[in-house]
Amino acid sequence: MRKVHNIYKSKKLIKVSLEYDEHSKIINSITITGDFFLYPEETLDALEFNLIGIKLEKDSIKQKVEKCLSGSEAFGFDSESMTDAILGCLKSKQD
Repeated sequence: MRKVHNIYKSKKLIKVSLEYDEHSKIINSITITGDFFLYPEETLDALEFNLIGIKLEKDSIKQKVEKCLSGSEAFGFDSESMTDAILGCLKSKQD
């Protein structure tokens, strides 16, 4: 199990903390914060919940992010930058 963090600058700041299995690269827990806005606010909780169990690979994450963000309004990031912020954790140092 690896616990990592990433700070990503898009139009706004995105901070991602996640735990994942080093071998399978499956997300076990994730927290996303930053100075962006998301309406309705519950969308962020749904996104975090739906990313658990997803493999840390670009296509899988981007599809899940796009699905969760459909029907909501995001200010300060798009699905591409959120995906990059999450994947940036793979390059971060372990806690």
